[in-house]
Amino acid sequence: MTFRERLDRYWFEPARVRDLACLRIAIVFVLLADALWPGGLAQQLRLTLLPDEWFVPIPAFKLLMLPFGWGARPGAAMIVGAWMFAGVAGICAIVGAHTRWSLTIFAAANTFLLAHFYSYGTLRHPEAAATIVLWMLIATPSGGEISVDAMRARVAESRRRERFAPGAEVMSRDARWPLRTAQWLLVLVYLSAALSKITVGKAAWMNGYTMSYYLLLDGTGNQLPMSVALAHVHWITIAFAAVALIFELTFVVCVLWPRALPAYLTTGVGLHTGIWLFMRAPFFQLVGMYAAFAEPLRGEWRRVSGHERSEARVWTLVYDGYCPLCIRTMTQLDVLDGGRRLRFVDLERESARAQALVPRLSPEAMREQMAVVTPEGRVLRGFYAFREVSRRLPMLWALVPLMYAPGSEWVGTRVYAWVAANRARRLCTPSRGLLRACGN
Repeated sequence: MTFRERLDRYWFEPARVRDLACLRIAIVFVLLADALWPGGLAQQLRLTLLPDEWFVPIPAFKLLMLPFGWGARPGAAMIVGAWMFAGVAGICAIVGAHTRWSLTIFAAANTFLLAHFYSYGTLRHPEAAATIVLWMLIATPSGGEISVDAMRARVAESRRRERFAPGAEVMSRDARWPLRTAQWLLVLVYLSAALSKITVGKAAWMNGYTMSYYLLLDGTGNQLPMSVALAHVHWITIAFAAVALIFELTFVVCVLWPRALPAYLTTGVGLHTGIWLFMRAPFFQLVGMYAAFAEPLRGEWRRVSGHERSEARVWTLVYDGYCPLCIRTMTQLDVLDGGRRLRFVDLERESARAQALVPRLSPEAMREQMAVVTPEGRVLRGFYAFREVSRRLPMLWALVPLMYAPGSEWVGTRVYAWVAANRARRLCTPSRGLLRACGN
């Protein structure tokens, strides 16, 4: 294999679009949380009240403000408008609704707010690195999975075909390079921080007193008694300084040697969490960028644990293949099933298999209510089936507490029964000359 082929394989070998979608969700979430964090808007508005001499717009902000004049300074109304656009577009980008447009609007609004903040002399690399990744995601198929857009496309395809077909893993050459770029951007950010400590702080960084100074400064400023207490334990401050420097200098190791990933990412999460707890410095944008390591981390998990997806862990859903509502429901569940924990059996087209799975139920009974066969062979139906399936799909976990709340069984079973009894008339239409009593 030539060097060019190796390079092409490293950057453009087809990768899972789902991993790219996870990066999209993580990046947008951490940047949106930073923009909407309590006090963030108030801080931006206070900056607009400062004297003009304090305002030194950076080039990126000048470009964004170009329609209003080179170097123009925004007012409070424009800041509030950008903040509102960032909130709405950010939520749409997370759920993947009109993904490319929502990412573009969120990136522009978020960059506007950050560049405005930077124009008063404060530059912080975590937001900058995550924002670069955000702009990069606009040019990628990150909305092809875990998104409203993907679900709409799959449902439309099922409606057109008038039957449900489980989707295959979506792969793309355009999914690999954004993940690689985010990984190497993290390397540069950490290396920059380490070199700054070495060139600016020199040996003083490792003597422990520099760390004590910052713990005292941030501890007293943010009223953190634990930080003040730790600042007086010299060996702890030396250990903190050493761990931070070694981690930043050698982070490239986990990119080149994936077996080191679990140790490095665990250390990184602990390091940034500790920085926030003891210094109130939020570096969670960098933690969000760790989502770029989903594929190698998954490979390491399988190597260490020996875990492979087994048919013994599969939940099987038996549904009515002639019911449009059931077809749509199965399509939506399949889109949400990132771990491929579900299998689907069409009662009408795979009747022998369905009967073998659920021998005690007649076809008519299975049409009335969805049947789920657990890995242990237990059969659940209707509301109880959907509740158990929801526990296996992370995207539906928010609904699980509601379905286990007091009175939820009484309401859920009756609502499900009402839909099952009325769906043929209200929700289903003849398809290819067939009119069935529908049940999912």
